[in-house]
Amino acid sequence: MNGLIPLSAVALSAAMLMPLSAQAAVNDPTSIPTGESAVRVLSTLTVADQTDVSSDRKDHDWAGSADGRHAAYNTRDLVLDRDLSGTTHKANGRVATGTLDPEPYTGGIVHFVQGKANKAEGGSASATDGGIQIDHVVAYAEAYNSGLKDRTEERRDAYYTDPDVLLAVQAQANNAKRDADAAGWMPSWDAFRCDYAALQIGIKAKYSLTVDQKEHDALASTLAQCPAQKVVSTSQVKSLAADLKSGGSTGDGQSETYSVEDLKSIRFTATPRKGDYRSDKLDFDADKVVSVDGSSLPEGWKVIQTAVCGPSTPGMGGYGTSLAVYDSTADVTAPDGATVKSYRLHSTPFLDTAMTVAGVAASDGKAVIPQADFDKLSSSDLAVTGAPSIEGVTAEPSVTDNADGTKTARILFVRNDVVIWRLKAVVSAEAPKYSADDLKGLAFTVGGKPWDGNDLADPSALTWSGLPDGWTVADSTKDGIRTLALTAPDGTVVRTVRVGTLHDADKPKTDKAADKTADSASAATASKPLVSTGVAIAGAVVGVVLLAAIGIALAMASRRK
Repeated sequence: MNGLIPLSAVALSAAMLMPLSAQAAVNDPTSIPTGESAVRVLSTLTVADQTDVSSDRKDHDWAGSADGRHAAYNTRDLVLDRDLSGTTHKANGRVATGTLDPEPYTGGIVHFVQGKANKAEGGSASATDGGIQIDHVVAYAEAYNSGLKDRTEERRDAYYTDPDVLLAVQAQANNAKRDADAAGWMPSWDAFRCDYAALQIGIKAKYSLTVDQKEHDALASTLAQCPAQKVVSTSQVKSLAADLKSGGSTGDGQSETYSVEDLKSIRFTATPRKGDYRSDKLDFDADKVVSVDGSSLPEGWKVIQTAVCGPSTPGMGGYGTSLAVYDSTADVTAPDGATVKSYRLHSTPFLDTAMTVAGVAASDGKAVIPQADFDKLSSSDLAVTGAPSIEGVTAEPSVTDNADGTKTARILFVRNDVVIWRLKAVVSAEAPKYSADDLKGLAFTVGGKPWDGNDLADPSALTWSGLPDGWTVADSTKDGIRTLALTAPDGTVVRTVRVGTLHDADKPKTDKAADKTADSASAATASKPLVSTGVAIAGAVVGVVLLAAIGIALAMASRRK
C-alpha cells in the first residue's frame, strides 16, 4: 500500500507544539539543531517534488589543509580523527591507522590502515580507502537536487567539506548507499536507524533543503519507532554508536553488574505483528496501548512501561488528521535499578488494512482492472480488507478522474471528523487481451451462401459460424437495423456488425390521403395570390385606358362648341 500514510501526522502536529526557542534554532542555517526533537524539526522541512539533475560535484580533494599546520592534513583526516579510535599519524600529519568500532551503518568493526586495501572488513579492493570512506550523510547529489543547486558555488563548496555533513563509514556500505535519500536506503544496523534519520533531518535543516513526500514518509515512519529521538550531529555518532552496541538505552547509567546478556531468555507475552522478541522495534496488533508481561524475566528484574498515544492536528483538507498509532516504551531494569534495555512497542491497528478495487486488490498504491469495470468504476466498487473494528469509525470511499486517463480511488477512515487512516490507489484499465484478429475464422452466411456485406431486406436471414470458444454475440434489432456485438470472454466488445434497411413497415404510420389533400390545398393556396394579382393588374390597366379615352373625347367635344 503506497499512499499518504498518516505517519506524517506526527511531524505536523509536533510543529504546532514547538517552542519559539526551538523554532529559532531550526531556522538557523549555520548550525545543526542538535538536541531538538527530530519529529519537530522534520515538520519544519518543506515537502516538495525533486527533479534529478546532474550535480556540479567536483574533485575537491577534501579542501587541502584543514588545520593550518600540516600541509597534507585535510578534511578526510579531520573526520577520521574524530570518528576513529586509537588513531596514529604520519610525519606529515595524515591519519595512518585507527579503528572504527562500531561502524555506524553496519554495527561491525573496520580497522583502518592508510594506503592498504581492506576488502575483508568491507573496504574496496583498492588501497585508496583502507576500508573506510567519508560519506556525505545527505548525499551531495541529493542535497543538490533538494535546494543546494540554487545556492552560491561557495555555499556548495562549503557543504561538500562541512564536517557536520561527513561521517566515516565502511566503504562497502557507502558504495551501496550511493546518492539515495532516506526512502531509498537505510543502514543495515537497525539500532542506528533512528540516529541516522535524525542526522539526515539535522543536515537538511541546517542547509534549508527540501524533502520529497516519499523521503518525508520514510523519515516519519522511522521516527514513529522512536518518538523521543533528538536531532544529533556527526560529531556525536562515535559515542552514540558505542552506547548502542553496549546495549541500547541505558537510562541513568549502565549497570556495572548486569548487562543485556542476562536477558537472553526474555520473552514478552503479546501478539507481535513483526520483528524479533528481543529487537528494539516490535509491532503489535491492537487498537489500544499494548501491555507487556515480564513474567519471564529473571528474579529481581522489572519492566517499566510508559505509554504515548499518537497525536492529532486539525484542519487538513476539511478534516483533522490523527495518527492511528500507539507507542509505548518498556524499560527493562536490573535488580540494582539500572535500565539495561529499552523496547519501543509500536501498535498500528490499520497496518493490515488493504483496498480492493472492483474485486482486485490494490498493491503498492496501484490497481489494474478490466476495461469494462474501469469505465463504470464508482465509489461503490471500493472495499477494504483487514480493517479493525473500532467504534465510531466510518469508511468514506471516493473515485476521481485523472488527466492522464487513470482514476484515483481513496478510502478515508473518519472518526469525529478526524481522518485516522487513509488508503489510496491509482487505477488503470487492463490492456485489451483480444482483437479482431481473434475472429479470423468467423464466417457470415445468408441462405447458406457467404454474405457479401450488402444491406439485407431481411436482416434476420444473416447467420454466422466459427465464433471462438468463450465469445458471445449480443443480438438486437431496432427500426429495421440488426446489430451484432461480438464480445470477448473478458466482456470487451471487439467488433460490431450492423445490417438491414429501413422499410415502409418500419416507418411511422401517416394518413396518405390527408397528406395529398393537404399538399393540393397548399398548392392551390400558393397559386391563388398569383392569379388574382394578375387579374387585378389587367383590370387596372384597362380601366386606366378607358378613363383616358373618355377624357380625350370630352375635351374634343368641348372645343367644338
